[in-house]
Amino acid sequence: MRADSVTMSTARSDAGVDDVDHRRLYGKIALRLSPILFLIFFFANIDRANVGFAAAALRQDLGFSNAAYGLGAGIFFLGYFLFEVPSNIALQKVGAKVWFTRIVLTWGLATFALAFVKDTTWFYILRFIVGAAEAGAAPGVMLYLSQWVPNSQRGRFNALYWLSAPMAFVVSGPLSGLILTRLNGTAGYAGWQWLFMIEGLITMIMAPVILYGLANTIQDAKWLTPAEKRVAANNILDLNKSAHAHSYRDALRQPVTLVSSLAYFTLLIGYYGIAFWLPQLIKQSGVSDTMTIGWLSALPWLAAAIAVVFVGPLSDKAGWRGIVRTLSIAMTSIGFWMSAYFADRPGLSLLGLTVAAIGILAASTVFWANLAQIYIGPAAAVAFAVINSLGNLGGFVSPYMLGIVTDLTGSAVMGMYAITCSMVISGILMIIAFGRSRT
Repeated sequence: MRADSVTMSTARSDAGVDDVDHRRLYGKIALRLSPILFLIFFFANIDRANVGFAAAALRQDLGFSNAAYGLGAGIFFLGYFLFEVPSNIALQKVGAKVWFTRIVLTWGLATFALAFVKDTTWFYILRFIVGAAEAGAAPGVMLYLSQWVPNSQRGRFNALYWLSAPMAFVVSGPLSGLILTRLNGTAGYAGWQWLFMIEGLITMIMAPVILYGLANTIQDAKWLTPAEKRVAANNILDLNKSAHAHSYRDALRQPVTLVSSLAYFTLLIGYYGIAFWLPQLIKQSGVSDTMTIGWLSALPWLAAAIAVVFVGPLSDKAGWRGIVRTLSIAMTSIGFWMSAYFADRPGLSLLGLTVAAIGILAASTVFWANLAQIYIGPAAAVAFAVINSLGNLGGFVSPYMLGIVTDLTGSAVMGMYAITCSMVISGILMIIAFGRSRT
């Protein structure tokens, strides 16, 4: 009788698993997790964008040079680099809920404090602290997704996550212009001060949303049925078997870790070139109205947001990731070249940056999907952090380089040509890292 009961129970269990609709399962997971993960990266990119919009006011009110602004904008990434790996290891130990909550609280507080800087020294110090506080957010999300989503769904989930980047820039352009003009002088604070205060407060408000909205693991998800949990967990186990690197040591021994880091570094030189300098490039083209600059700055990112929605599912199709990755890098290179070559024709220059923005976001989506096929578990925690931290040093190089070039030549054109070369190098390195295969 007992043996029969066990057999019947197992049969019911297997039937439950067989009845699970995979599309519905991952639709449910996306609905629960993606909005929160979207917001984390959304506000991270709002921070990148707002520093760019505050640049002119910082130069006027505090006397910052282009190089000083570029160093302050870029030094964020030194803090980010130094604390990225420890942050991702801590996330794996204490869980996503607690660690992501800590990240948004400390980074929001440091951003709020930026409103009260008086000189370049404190600007550098606080930007470094913001970077250290935010460290682990992006690779932490990628690590978290690797524990929930199989490779067949990774492009789509990455696209939902990366969609937050262009949407942040779409929103931040008009919003920053509004704050800088309408709140300037309110309660005795300059517009750029209100920009940092509002951003810091909104970031900190995310803390309870993360703490009560995220589940640490598949088994902790009360909104999944037992059968759905088994299917989701089994899919991750299958992914673990196909991964090349499992331990911390495996991650550091894999040559692809270094090559991917360099590929991401050269790619992000372009990404942050757009993020930090787009408003100023538009201003240099002859547009002086702050609100108009804000709206025009949103256009490239709006186009990128629309494109990335289609790129994720497209890249999940068998054999399409390599093709999408190569075409994306080619678009980015052509876009930056157009922006520099037609610098004296604002419409064509803006079109070039739009093409570049689409290419960068598409390439990033596929890049992380490729990495998820290689690393899992502890190896993913270290590898994702190493690759993201080394890659984001491009965010230090890009604004500082463009700042120096602008100070020396009066425009950022030569810097944009340098970024074009960086995109070509990134494409070559990605071929070396992932091969010329179509996956």
